[in-house]
Amino acid sequence: MEPIKYFSIKDHKFWIKLNPEATQLDKAEAFMSYHLDKTIDEVRQMPANEVNAEFAKILEVFEQTTNPQFYPLIEIEGKLHGYIDISQMTLGEYVDLEKLASNVNDNLAEIMAILYRPITKHRFDSIKYNIINTFNVASKSKNITNIWEYYELEPYTYANAVINTQTMEKLPVAFALGAVSFFLLQTSLLIKSSQDYSNKNPKMKMKEFMKMERNQMNKVIENNSVNIGGGLLQFIVSRQLPSLQSTGISVSQI
Repeated sequence: MEPIKYFSIKDHKFWIKLNPEATQLDKAEAFMSYHLDKTIDEVRQMPANEVNAEFAKILEVFEQTTNPQFYPLIEIEGKLHGYIDISQMTLGEYVDLEKLASNVNDNLAEIMAILYRPITKHRFDSIKYNIINTFNVASKSKNITNIWEYYELEPYTYANAVINTQTMEKLPVAFALGAVSFFLLQTSLLIKSSQDYSNKNPKMKMKEFMKMERNQMNKVIENNSVNIGGGLLQFIVSRQLPSLQSTGISVSQI
């Protein structure tokens, strides 16, 4: 039986649909059926102590991490992906995100396929990784004041987002919840700053304002992992977050 190492976006989507009123045994039966790709009847034929022991491990993994994790750069299957600069969002990105936001838990993978896209060009001298919880994580360089000025993303198309959704389903759900939390925080600050710009800075050029805004948001990204939760998390999930352990996926903060 292959042990579960972390809760992926796909795992989380199934998990939150389990009936909260169901007994622990019913939840074990349903999730083990999903996890092992077996029918309920096949799971019922397994030794009870084996099922209970494995489900206990799954619960332990589920409870290991309670905070979302945000990383501006994620290497997925050997390809470096970057988080979008929302101040430069296209109409297509905005419209599709707005539709998907009607059900965040169901659409996390689709949202991630918009928020993160392959980097086509960057000007980082090097990306130095440290291994943390089996992930390769890079520390942010002090000389970078605005990370979004250091890379370019693949242009957004709905077709590419659909293709990338299956890949995103494999990511730890904590990355997705961190990205969505950061997006909400970023959007909230951008709206407030826009209002301040209109009311107090009529002579400031929009280009200067947007640069100031991106610099402000970059300060939110600290040297290592950025934990973003608290009140914003109430808009996203009502349960604890899963483990961040994985293999084959690298995360990076320059």
